[in-house]
Amino acid sequence: MSLRNGLFFGIFLYTILSVAVKGEFYSSVDSMQDLSQVEQELLNATRSYLETQQNQLNFYRRYVEQIKREHEWAMGQLKLDDYLGHPLHAFRLIKRLVQDWDALVFESILENKPREDFREFVEVLGRDLGYPDQTELQGAIKGLARLQKVYNLTTSDLADGVINGIGYDSELHWRECYEIGVQLFDLGDYERSLEWLQVAFVLLRNSPLEEKDENKYLSDIREYAAMANFELGNPKRGARLLNQILEPEPKHSAEQTRKYLESREPGKNIQEKNPSWFSNYTRLCQGRRLPEESSGNPLKCYLDGKRHAYFILAPLQVEPVHLDPEINIYHGMLSSQQILSVFIEADKEEMVRSAVAGEGGKRTVRDLRVSQQTWLDYKAPVMKYISHVIQFVSGFDIAGAEFMQVANYGVGGQYEPHPDYFEVNLPTQFKGDRISTSMFYLSDVEQGGYTVFTKLNVFLPPVKGALVMWHNLHRSLDVDVRTLHAGCPVIVGSKRIGNIWMHSGYQEFRRPCNLTSDSYKSVAYRD
Repeated sequence: MSLRNGLFFGIFLYTILSVAVKGEFYSSVDSMQDLSQVEQELLNATRSYLETQQNQLNFYRRYVEQIKREHEWAMGQLKLDDYLGHPLHAFRLIKRLVQDWDALVFESILENKPREDFREFVEVLGRDLGYPDQTELQGAIKGLARLQKVYNLTTSDLADGVINGIGYDSELHWRECYEIGVQLFDLGDYERSLEWLQVAFVLLRNSPLEEKDENKYLSDIREYAAMANFELGNPKRGARLLNQILEPEPKHSAEQTRKYLESREPGKNIQEKNPSWFSNYTRLCQGRRLPEESSGNPLKCYLDGKRHAYFILAPLQVEPVHLDPEINIYHGMLSSQQILSVFIEADKEEMVRSAVAGEGGKRTVRDLRVSQQTWLDYKAPVMKYISHVIQFVSGFDIAGAEFMQVANYGVGGQYEPHPDYFEVNLPTQFKGDRISTSMFYLSDVEQGGYTVFTKLNVFLPPVKGALVMWHNLHRSLDVDVRTLHAGCPVIVGSKRIGNIWMHSGYQEFRRPCNLTSDSYKSVAYRD
């Protein structure tokens, strides 16, 4: 395929793909599985389309060669008058111009049925599954930047496919690093953008294969790096980079960039201040706790068959991770088959981007929570089982509980520190605030995705089939601010969880308050 044909096909395909966008993909690994199917369908359809086009081109080429040979023979062997004077030659010439060129070439080229069939297929595929758009690409790149920030991953390691010392067969091409740098620049993350542009520059210069128009690409990288330096308050460094472009090529578009930057004040290079919880959050996400004084009574795992008669023959496998507030992990609560049944139920519902509560109780989509979710009632057999188990373990009445929220995290998927209680703006349909959280881990995660309690120095790696349970309210029903927790960004893998929140409105006799308020325990933990 020539460069012109390749460019035409790229524009043609982009035009088709841009007409249909459905949902959101990057915030859920499960949703991105649809994209894998989309790309496979596109691959098959494109291969078929190109083969058909190639067959047509071969036909046109043979036809043109045949006419060419006849013209050469006519001009080489005979005088043109003699050639045209032959009735059969004259017939063939007129027939070709009246019918053949029109029917065999012009009509098929202009109509191009294979292209129309391909367009129709892609449009149907887009309506059924959808395609990612520019915001999806930016979302995925913000996810990469988030992983770098939380886990201190270097840009060079990521480009080499190395994550936390583990090498993956996923090295990035210089063009991909360049695209990440450009997108981060557009997002205003100039420092990280500059890192990716520098890596792209090095990879391009050290590429073993000679790149066509390498100098042009190097100039493009330098131009973006110059603008990033300007925004970071380094105008002199930016000017040097532009000079490196303009000295060998004075008419380069970088001259316009230089004039534009000279008309503006450089950036202040002010680093955005991290929130107060950030240092504890990142440390725990990396699996590191602050040193603590030993209480002399270390926490130990134990079997509990007395909590409910249901557990007499199969005792609970309890791993206590914190005593006050009490946080326990109950291992082996769901089998792989039961988890599969949950996924089957979740597949019947539409996954939507997870939102967070804002002012006035209005829920909005924000980057502090990157996942997709759906809600499951307790009608299916596996959900009835889960509802019973939750009641037996917690001792609470599930009558006022919310449906089970099933969530899946995508590229850099996370949920920044937050409480599960509402305290204010309680939804009108709730009978009391969320007294407890029961969170099932529905998958293992290869790297990252910990649940961390930033005020309690606790981190929990996801363990498939396990249940984590804690109380969000004191016995006095005041909120327990110590339960601030977060879902750390997923580095490698797919994190799936199921949350059930019990409400306090039905638990008066199941967890009665004490004679004295116990809410004083939270005072020291408030910001």
